[in-house]
Amino acid sequence: MKRVAFLFVILLLCAFTKEIEEMDIYYEGEKRQKSTFEPEQGILLGAFIKEDKQIESMEQFEKMTNKHDIYGFTATLTEEFPMMDILECYVNQKIPLLVIQPSDRSNPFETQHLEEAAKKISQYRIPLLVDFYPNGEDYSNGEAYKKYYQQAREVFRKNAPNTVFIWTMAIENIEKWKAYYPEDVDWIGLSIYENGGKQGENIEQMLERWYAVFQKQKPLILSQVAISHYSENGSKYTEKEASDEITRLYHSLQKYPAIKAVVYHSVNLTRQGGNAVKGENYSIVENKRVLEAYQKIKTVHQDGTWYKSFWKAQQKNGIVFIPKNVVTQELQADCEIVLLEGKEYVKNIVGYEVKQKQGNIFLYKQ
Repeated sequence: MKRVAFLFVILLLCAFTKEIEEMDIYYEGEKRQKSTFEPEQGILLGAFIKEDKQIESMEQFEKMTNKHDIYGFTATLTEEFPMMDILECYVNQKIPLLVIQPSDRSNPFETQHLEEAAKKISQYRIPLLVDFYPNGEDYSNGEAYKKYYQQAREVFRKNAPNTVFIWTMAIENIEKWKAYYPEDVDWIGLSIYENGGKQGENIEQMLERWYAVFQKQKPLILSQVAISHYSENGSKYTEKEASDEITRLYHSLQKYPAIKAVVYHSVNLTRQGGNAVKGENYSIVENKRVLEAYQKIKTVHQDGTWYKSFWKAQQKNGIVFIPKNVVTQELQADCEIVLLEGKEYVKNIVGYEVKQKQGNIFLYKQ
C-alpha cells in the first residue's frame, strides 16, 4: 500500500509562538448500506406545521420559506392517524413523518394496540418515517423501553412494511443513550428544543458527542428542532438570539456529513398563541427576523463517505499535528509517531493522503 508522507516540522523553541488552533478531522471511510429515504447527497429539510395557527397549508408555508422534503405529524398510538395529511404528502412528493406517542403516559407500553396501529398506518401502503415513542427516558427504565420498542418494530415490520423507524433521544439526555438504544432502527434521531435566552448553551458539545457515537451506524436525523424567540418565563423576547442560532445550527450541519435530515417544529406554546399552558414560542413564521433567518438557511455537505473524528488536530506556528488515536483507533492504519511536548502525534499515514482545506483536515484514501 502506498505510503504518503505528511511531514511535520516540530518547532519547540520559537520566539514568536502563536496560540494553538484546533481543527476538525474528517476521514474517508467505507460506505454502509443506505436506509430508505436517505439522500445520495445533501440534507433533507422538513417541518412540523400543523400546530402553527399562522400556517394555513403546505403550499403557503413553502411560499413563505422554501422547498421542504419532509412534513411531520403527531398522534398517539390509539387515536386515528392523520392519513389524509400523509396522503397529501405522497401526492405532493413529500416524505411523511409520523411521531407516535403513548396514549397513556402513566402506562405507556400498550402492547395490545400495536397490531391495530400498524394495520391503520399500512392502509394506503404509503412509505413514511415513523418516530416511534421518541425520548424513551420520559416513560420508564431503559430495559422496559427497549423491549417494547423492539416488539413494536417487529409488529410494524410484519403488518406495516411501509414504515421506516426512527429512534430519537432528547439532546439533554444523550448521556443515557446506552440504556435506551434499541438498535433495531432505520434512522437515529435527536430532538433539540432551545428556549428563550438559552440558545446554543452546550448544544454544540452535546451534538458532537451524539454524532461521534452514531455517525457510522445509521443515517442521522435532527427529528425535532425548535428555537424559541419568546419565553413566558420572564417574558423574554430573544428574536436576535433565536435568528442567530437558527443560522448557526443549520450552517453547522456541514460539519456532520452523516446528518441526512433536519425537521423544524413550528409551534407557539404560549398563552399568546391561545394555549392555556405557559411556554415558548417556536413558530418559524410569526417573527419577521426569525423567518428571514430561516429563509436564508443553506445546508452543504462534503461529497463522498466522510466521518468526523472524535479527536481534533492542532495547528501551531502553521504546522498541523494529528493525534495518534485518530490513526490507531479510527483508521486502524499504520503510521510513524512523533512527540511534541510529551504528546504523541503521527506522520506517514499508510494508505492516506492528508490535505488541509476550509479550516479542516481531510484524510483521503489512496
